[in-house]
Amino acid sequence: MVQRTSKWPLRAVVNGIFYVLKNGCVWRDVPADFPPWPTVYYYFGKWTADGTWQRVSGCLTLEARERVKKTPSP
Repeated sequence: MVQRTSKWPLRAVVNGIFYVLKNGCVWRDVPADFPPWPTVYYYFGKWTADGTWQRVSGCLTLEARERVKKTPSP
């Protein structure tokens, strides 16, 4: 299976996802500064299903705990 490259930088996609989550708006209200809403929504669903968000959260939690000199795992 050939995987095609994305037309949009992943950083712009992540920023679009964060915009929706921060502002509580519907996906269709993603401003034109970000990739089109179907693209943003596609990646959000894909990364939710494959556990990417869980892994990111875990890594950020460990890093934050280590920064304040706590044990990595509560």
